[in-house]
Amino acid sequence: MVEPADADLFNACKAVAKEVLRRNGAESSDVVETLAQKFLAIAEDHQDFVRRRRESDDVIAFAVQYIAHVHAIPPSGTDTEWFRLTLAALMEVAVPNTGLTDAAARLLPCLQEGIRDSLADVPVSRDTLRIEGDEAASIRRMQDAGVEYGVASDLLDLLEKLYHGDPLTEEDQRTFYLSSIAAPMTRQARIAEGVDKP
Repeated sequence: MVEPADADLFNACKAVAKEVLRRNGAESSDVVETLAQKFLAIAEDHQDFVRRRRESDDVIAFAVQYIAHVHAIPPSGTDTEWFRLTLAALMEVAVPNTGLTDAAARLLPCLQEGIRDSLADVPVSRDTLRIEGDEAASIRRMQDAGVEYGVASDLLDLLEKLYHGDPLTEEDQRTFYLSSIAAPMTRQARIAEGVDKP
């Protein structure tokens, strides 16, 4: 019996099982359920580590859903080793457990670029794009500051890169460093001038 807390993870495992069994003519509910339980046991092996590193272990279910959509190939049948290896690779990227050498780390910007490309292809609902009220006013203030002050424009560019996971240049990192020094000084200055309350 699957615990309610693991329902999302089990449903993701069932999606993988259905996909790999779909063309084998073995997509009966019993066979799907049995294979999904095997996938679930493999996925649960990651829970302890992820729970120590993250606020929740939702990332495991997300990874399994990704496998169902991208990597679940019907000829895999009831074999589970491919699932174990694929999930382990995804989890290492999502919740790192191994320090990297300079040579190994060279892949990371390529992963960031690929992730950015994939995110750009994900359909976005109109509700997500609709900006009203306070959000619209905040964006307008940011826009005005960016037009009037070059440094505000630079910071907006930097935040855009961070949001989309783009690789950061040395100049971006320098801006981060300078901003970390300027931030507390700015807070104190705004308090001293009565703009903000202590």
